[in-house]
Amino acid sequence: MPKSTFDKIAPAKRERLLREAARLFGERGFAGTDIAELATRAGVSKGSIYTYFEGKDDLYLFVCRDGLARSRSAVYEGLDPSWDVFRQIDHIFRAGVAFASQWPEYIVLYINVASPGMARFAESLSLEVEGRTADHLKQIIRQGIDEGILRRGLDVEVSAFTINSIYITVLQSLVSPHYRIRLGQYLELDETPSAETIGTHLDRIIHCVQDLLRPAAG
Repeated sequence: MPKSTFDKIAPAKRERLLREAARLFGERGFAGTDIAELATRAGVSKGSIYTYFEGKDDLYLFVCRDGLARSRSAVYEGLDPSWDVFRQIDHIFRAGVAFASQWPEYIVLYINVASPGMARFAESLSLEVEGRTADHLKQIIRQGIDEGILRRGLDVEVSAFTINSIYITVLQSLVSPHYRIRLGQYLELDETPSAETIGTHLDRIIHCVQDLLRPAAG
């Protein structure tokens, strides 16, 4: 957590520091990020960063948690819990893509935390983000089964995992050339999609996810 001094700086200055830290950690990774370079990009002194945070580990964890909070707010604040499971899934995918398009650095951070060398950070962060998302997806799937709009006998846990895995892969495709190429190959697109055009394929992806959950026809 940041020191109390961090809360006392001007909001615009605080926001610039967080955004530049997210971008730099995303570009260089944790090990490759230099605090002096961050200070220059953020328009602050190197020493002042250490008056706000105990060290680079502390800063990195806070930036990741800030990104998770921004993502959660973007996706869930506009979600009406009275919507059925299909509408909620549609909203989650579209809001997530909109967030990733606006704040790609936070998706890159998410990918980086998943790498083997970041295990000590993953232990602190993964349960925070994955637990809440998993609980929500399992809840709406169970509710859909009870309402009769999802097929009975559906494996709730595996279904929730599958939905989220597809969602994460779509977001990764917005920031990673590898995942864009991968998406293009699986969807048999004539051209590898760009970060700007992936959104045009969302209807197809969302409908497929929803159809996996529906009762069998007839």
